[in-house]
Amino acid sequence: MKRLLFLAPILLSGATLPQKLAPVADLPATARRTAMAAPTAQPVARSLGPQGTTAVDDVVTAANAFIATLSATQQATLLQEFNSTTVTKWTNLPVNATNRIGLRLDALTAAQQTAALAVVQAATGTTANDGFNEIQQIRAADDNLAANGGGSTYGSGVYLIAFLGTPSTTGTWMLQFGGHHLATNITYGNGAVTGATPKFEGVEPLSFTTTNSNVLPAGNTYAPMSNEASTMLAMLNGLTTAQKTTAKLSQTFNDVVLGPNGNGQFPTTKVGMPVSSLTADQQALVVAAMKPWVQDSDDATAAALLSTYTNQLASTYIAYSGTGNFTTEGDYVRIDGPNVWIEFACQGGIVYRNQIHYHTVWRDHARDYGGNFYTTVTGTKAAAASQIFSVYPNPSSPDKALHVQLTSAAKVATYTLRNVLGQLVTTKSFKGNAVEVSIASLKAGTYLLSLEVDGNAPVTHRFVVQ
Repeated sequence: MKRLLFLAPILLSGATLPQKLAPVADLPATARRTAMAAPTAQPVARSLGPQGTTAVDDVVTAANAFIATLSATQQATLLQEFNSTTVTKWTNLPVNATNRIGLRLDALTAAQQTAALAVVQAATGTTANDGFNEIQQIRAADDNLAANGGGSTYGSGVYLIAFLGTPSTTGTWMLQFGGHHLATNITYGNGAVTGATPKFEGVEPLSFTTTNSNVLPAGNTYAPMSNEASTMLAMLNGLTTAQKTTAKLSQTFNDVVLGPNGNGQFPTTKVGMPVSSLTADQQALVVAAMKPWVQDSDDATAAALLSTYTNQLASTYIAYSGTGNFTTEGDYVRIDGPNVWIEFACQGGIVYRNQIHYHTVWRDHARDYGGNFYTTVTGTKAAAASQIFSVYPNPSSPDKALHVQLTSAAKVATYTLRNVLGQLVTTKSFKGNAVEVSIASLKAGTYLLSLEVDGNAPVTHRFVVQ
């Protein structure tokens, strides 16, 4: 029996949830060398609450139980403000003293660690190889890296948990849990999940056999992101030769575009193959490719979001770069819809240098951080940007610098220039009320200039180079 039964619906920004999801082909994950065993070093499964209990009730109950195990000093570190700065304190890089907030697992007692992981388990999905089970596998992969030359920056204990705002079923707050290759950001509002993204997942090595039981049983083989890889590969392999030509991008990608620094920077132009032109079977493969990411959220949220994304297929695009086989550094694929944004990228190995490893990110145009701060559905928000700064001339030409004029002087500001695919061109910090941006190297086309002023959320202007 699923542990989540009576659950609060996700806020769907006005979208209605169909009575029944459209049928979707469930693709089997890549076969594992050893059958997956249930994790041992994790909280025990909780019994269902009384009728009417919601998923958010369970998360809040677990959160308060964890808080009760902590000292006043630990509580002060765990409980942070919910604002545009704290929500972005996540990354895929190994943990250091400044790139994350909250309490480290390895600084907690065994009982406190169990209570912390109970919160994460209550907030994430129950599907095998996704959700909480996949989180545990990613942590175990870090133990493998530590044991094979990675050093002390890796390990299942080098993960942090933070609550932004006060856990409750009435207010707004967020659960952050992450470490190397993992960032879980789930936002709650008035007793419902309002956003399950951004969610970053990566893994190195791609598969491994555990040699200790810190997180998972020793002697078992795991491939944490085999679901993601196999369904994305099936989606691309389902295309005809002509469709692959349309879907293939000329650019190369050495990482995901909208990683930790990509907040609100969704490309304004969708590229690749429109899903509306695919057959019903091919569209089912697109939906199946989204599932492993969406299923990382709690089961009810996952069902609601997958229904929304399925209903938006007519305006969704898929694109890829590289070989399309996910065997080579630079292989890349994305799904970009009115709401959904998923990227899958292959990088060279860091500890296992003769192998590739995966980086992926799931974002939502409308629901990142619960629809607060860095979210845009229609692309850039020119009206909001115009209150902060202007750019001229627009259109411009490479022989002229782009002038940026702020409405008021900034103590510290950073501009970021990207192309319409979301790829970074340049970024620079400055102060004052004006700056010139060199565009001498830019080819003709549309570009996005984002400005972050004095720690506030970035705003973006679009401009054209002729």
